[in-house]
Formats: sequence, structure tokens, C-alpha cells
Amino acid sequence: MRGWGSCGWSSILRSPTLATTTMLDFDEKLIQTCVDLAKSAVQHGEAPFGSLIAKDGEMLVTSEQRVIRDNDVTSHAEIVVMREVQKLLKTNDLSGYSLYTICEPCPMCAFMARELKFDRVVISLPSPSFGGLHRWNILEDQELAKFTPYFKNPPEVVINVGLEKAAELYNSLPLFQRMLPEELRK
Repeated sequence: MRGWGSCGWSSILRSPTLATTTMLDFDEKLIQTCVDLAKSAVQHGEAPFGSLIAKDGEMLVTSEQRVIRDNDVTSHAEIVVMREVQKLLKTNDLSGYSLYTICEPCPMCAFMARELKFDRVVISLPSPSFGGLHRWNILEDQELAKFTPYFKNPPEVVINVGLEKAAELYNSLPLFQRMLPEELRK
């Protein structure tokens, strides 16, 4: 187990409860953890992605991108945390939980988030080119809710949280700077 704000390939952790903090402040702190995880991913030769899962003021699982480390193109940061939390909790119904990620989930990650029934998905950077919200509207697709018990209504999607810090990281990496919406590029 790792402590609050720790970075590593992935970790299962418990954070201090932030009961006195507003939801936006809490979201910004957790997105900052995702940014830190993305920076760590870059240091390990991976793409700059970091993700975590939280519930009731506690971070449960964190991960950075692990595609190269695992030699597995499905080891996106979001996929890794979703796999780990299912093992930890022994369930595939994550109602009541929130998925946090530095960048809008791709279609694969967005579909898995919908199937796991998250209540919230909190995103820093939009991804108009690859996103499971802006390019392919998986996160808010009402039609999926018709396929119960496999899906439920779309999660609340909160976007642009901690945008400046995440954009700063992506602007420092030419390949990923191109992924940013024009107005965020420097």
C-alpha cells in the first residue's frame, strides 16, 4: 500500500477523508494526483496518462499508463485502475464510485467505465480527437442504459477540472500537445 499522492506503476491506497473540502476542491486534488501519475508515466517511457478511483473521500486505486511495461495495449491507466478495483472489491458494479483521469477516456476506457456503472467520471483534459465523450459519445449515450443489467444511466461527467496543470504537462510534450484543443496549446 502506498500513501496519499504516491506515484508508481499502480497502487491501492487509502487517502485521508476530505470531509471539510468542497467537491470541486476534492476533484482538483484528485486530478492533481492523476497529473502526478501521468508525469511518472512519462519518466517510465509511457504516454502521459494517470487515473484513479475514489469513493466517499477515499482514493482506492491509482495507476499510470502501463502499455509498454506490461507489453499490453489495453493497459491504459483507466483500464488498469478499473481492473484492480474489481479485484479489490470483488464486484463489477461500481455504482457510487468515481473515475478520475487526466485526459478524456478513449472509447475502450469509456465503454468499460459505462459497463462498470460509475456514478461520476471526472476529467481534466478533453480529447476531441480520441475521446469517448467528444469524439464518440459513449459516456453520455442514453441508449446503453436500455441494456440492463449490463449498463445503467450515464454517469455525471465533470470535465476541465485542474485544466491548467494538465495542459502544462501536455504542452511540454510535442506529440501530446497536438492532442489538446487549439485554445489550450501554447
